[in-house]
Amino acid sequence: MSRTKKIAFSGIFSALCFVFLYIGSVFQTLDLSASAIGSIVVLISMIELGKRWALGVYAVSGILAVLLLPNKSPAVIYLLFAGFYPVFKTAMNSISKKWLSYTARLAFFNAAFTLLVFMSVRLFGIEEDYIGFGILAYAVANITFIVYDFALEMIAINYISRIRPMLFGKQ
Repeated sequence: MSRTKKIAFSGIFSALCFVFLYIGSVFQTLDLSASAIGSIVVLISMIELGKRWALGVYAVSGILAVLLLPNKSPAVIYLLFAGFYPVFKTAMNSISKKWLSYTARLAFFNAAFTLLVFMSVRLFGIEEDYIGFGILAYAVANITFIVYDFALEMIAINYISRIRPMLFGKQ
């Protein structure tokens, strides 16, 4: 693919990701879902354009989200975890020892989750009693992350094997 096409696709992917994050910002109950859908856009840009361009899509859409969204929650989740995770996951898939790959993924998620909790409490002024985090919250979050990780894997497989051939023909 030519550089011009990559730039155009990056712009389209960035705008699409921003639109999803904007929807999550307007409808505040969709902030996690919007961030997850934004990560799917980054995943597809990773497949189509490569790691460098996917990081650009992540950076542009994340910066736009922080600057322009009325509610910053989807932007923070996207920047700290969801937007970067597809690129990180691809790098971890190249590790030959699967247990090490999964351990690194869980460590990345738990670090991002802890940072989100810290930011919620310290920077955004949400009371700890209101959040009610503890061992149970981390356990539920880790189970949810494992499902999310598996879903991203299945989305990538289905995109490559079914959707991509319909869009671009057999390559």
